[in-house]
Amino acid sequence: MRKTLVIFAVLLAGLQALAQDIKAGPWVCNVRENTVTVLWTSEEPGMAWVELEDGSRHYETFAGRRVFGRLHSIRLDGFNPGQLVRYRVGGQVLVNDAKPRKPVFGKDYSGGWNSIRTFDSSRAECSFSVFNDIHMRRKDYMALAAQVNPSETDFIFLNGDIVSAGNYELDTLVRYSIEPLGGLAAGLPLLFARGNHEGRGNNVKLVADVYPNTDPAPFYYTFREGPVAFVVFDGGETGTSRSVLFSGSEVYEDYLREQILWARKALFEAPFSEAPVKVCMVHVPMIDHPQKGDYHLQRWMNREMVPLLNEAGIDLMIGADLHVLMYCEPGSMGNDFPIIVNDDARRLDCRYSGGTFSVRMYAPSGRLEFSKDVKVR
Repeated sequence: MRKTLVIFAVLLAGLQALAQDIKAGPWVCNVRENTVTVLWTSEEPGMAWVELEDGSRHYETFAGRRVFGRLHSIRLDGFNPGQLVRYRVGGQVLVNDAKPRKPVFGKDYSGGWNSIRTFDSSRAECSFSVFNDIHMRRKDYMALAAQVNPSETDFIFLNGDIVSAGNYELDTLVRYSIEPLGGLAAGLPLLFARGNHEGRGNNVKLVADVYPNTDPAPFYYTFREGPVAFVVFDGGETGTSRSVLFSGSEVYEDYLREQILWARKALFEAPFSEAPVKVCMVHVPMIDHPQKGDYHLQRWMNREMVPLLNEAGIDLMIGADLHVLMYCEPGSMGNDFPIIVNDDARRLDCRYSGGTFSVRMYAPSGRLEFSKDVKVR
């Protein structure tokens, strides 16, 4: 009887190992000219690696140890600008770790092959798609994503509030923010600006794990693709009653001043300063909203941050948050650059070429609903 039970346990472990492999992904973040970070989730904790076309395996490690988890995040370095990186993810399910020195693993698993291209500042053009304020509406998100042509798109930018406020759990966060992109997430870099809803609830640090960025911080940074340099800010929370929302734990003005101190240096040094074109991406648009009694943070950022962006030569700002389409002409609120606010029901496609940004907004049906060409100064 004991022998039968042992055989049954071994067979069960083997079946679990075969079934418990890739749950979601992969998706690719933190892309620059020489680095990419590949992520996915597995059904059960386990060891993970990324295999490249040359057969090399790159393991998920921390401080000299291979780590066993469900969210896998592996940074790969040493690439060239514009290099096509062919990869697949794999791992081993951790069947039993009751004995720390003798963990039991199941069989290897691996996904299909994917390709991702590193950024290249020498390119003459730049094209990207922006999603924002989806608020867990998977059907609309999937419909908008299905329209994206990956061969004509350099990256996807998620400009906040892809999920709604809540107590974040890994599978839920990935289900609503990553999975609706389908195969796009494996072949196009994902860039992210945190929205106010991604700052609410418990376990907000998990958001930084799902969209890893380390230079210089998870939610504010710069990057460049082609002739366009981007600066990304984290606008924090928008409402005047946010102390109630966060039980008094928020310190967003201090956090924004931290970003301003960083930007005063980052925007005036290479590589950002050397780019011929400059764009600011932020969930909370820096506008002097006409409803003076509300929109406290938008108006604070307009007053405190727009003069700095003017000095840095920003050519365009793309915002979100308001759930309405807005176009603010240069000079209308202290801005030397146009500000475009995408609403919550459309995807914004932007292409820079030959001194002009072509901005197009599409409904889930695929209908073109807004079109604007913006000349760079």
